[in-house]
Amino acid sequence: MKKILFIILVFSLLIVNTGYGEENIYYARCNLKVLKGSKITWVNWQSSPTFIPVNTKLRVTKAGDKASVVDVKTGSTYTLDIGAQGDIFLEKFVTKNPVPINMFTPEVQSNIQKTVARIGMTKEQVYIAMGPPAVVIAGKTYNMTYEQIMSSDLWVYKRRRFGKNIGVAFDPGSGRVNHTEGMGR
Repeated sequence: MKKILFIILVFSLLIVNTGYGEENIYYARCNLKVLKGSKITWVNWQSSPTFIPVNTKLRVTKAGDKASVVDVKTGSTYTLDIGAQGDIFLEKFVTKNPVPINMFTPEVQSNIQKTVARIGMTKEQVYIAMGPPAVVIAGKTYNMTYEQIMSSDLWVYKRRRFGKNIGVAFDPGSGRVNHTEGMGR
């Protein structure tokens, strides 16, 4: 009995000391664009064909304005550029609870899977589909929180380093997309 209790104690300490407890398990808040095989960035370049889908279960270890992100299912490891330091900036990318995308219409769910914004989508739906924009009316989103980004009615995504950007405008009254630029209809 003592041996079993000892093994349980050692295992518990191992979990706490390695940071693999449930306290650092998150879900992708949005589709996270992956650059150069393993880097996720707040700029969220839209030219990258690879992304981690919304609701992917992730193990996150923070270190300043960077985080190590491990896909719990596949074991794939990524580096996440949080933007500024702190949990409020990490929340731009991950959340403690799964995002209820099944409450959206099939058309919106399809747009989320395709990582695109379409006229009529809400800010939340666009954010889930495309991730945090690089720029809003108030400036670059590097030092902004999720809430600050969501309060803006014009979002700009970087398509690639030297190319036309993607603009998404929201109606201030309804909070729904009323215009997109650089992505087609």
